[in-house]
Amino acid sequence: MTHNAVLNLVQKTRIIAIIRGDMAGRELEIAEALAEGGVSALEVSIVSPNYAAAISNIAKHLGSKIAVGAGTVLTTDQLREVADSGASFIVSPNFDPVVVAETRKLGLASFPGAYTATEVVAASRAGADAIKIFPAVSLGPNYIKALLGPLPDTRFVPTGGITIANAPAYIAAGAWALGIGSELVGSSDLKDPSALAAKAKNFIAAAQGKHA
Repeated sequence: MTHNAVLNLVQKTRIIAIIRGDMAGRELEIAEALAEGGVSALEVSIVSPNYAAAISNIAKHLGSKIAVGAGTVLTTDQLREVADSGASFIVSPNFDPVVVAETRKLGLASFPGAYTATEVVAASRAGADAIKIFPAVSLGPNYIKALLGPLPDTRFVPTGGITIANAPAYIAAGAWALGIGSELVGSSDLKDPSALAAKAKNFIAAAQGKHA
């Protein structure tokens, strides 16, 4: 999947579903349920057991219609591993200029984490496509709005504590997309993904200011 295709898919629904935990071989079932619910971008955290195999399986079967990324990527060794597995975008909780540069060199989209205006500007100048603001719940939607004042062209992805109730406020504040983990894909969903499609639809409707 091309770099621009990844950005377009994220922007399509403005939701990045984050899988973190033991999928017990159900990664394809989980991803298919999210896709059925309308999710077009999915991040597999590398703290999850067998994350490389999970990314590879999802990318192989659903990679033509859903952007599959890797999260919690801290080193270039981890980056190369997930890139070889088929990840098309890279998410980190921090900003490391070496990881960002290598991500872009590999043709992947880069979403590093930042917290302050200084970090945001440094990450953007290093080549980041979007900035993960984490943990967003500690700052709230107004922080996104405030950052966009002096940095209006920056794509922000608030992550951490995003719920159906507060998602519209983050979008209204100017967030480009929302990273949603356990609030969408919780531990019970990893064991039984049957209700995931409905949850995904509700989150997407909230992000679009609609009622599911």
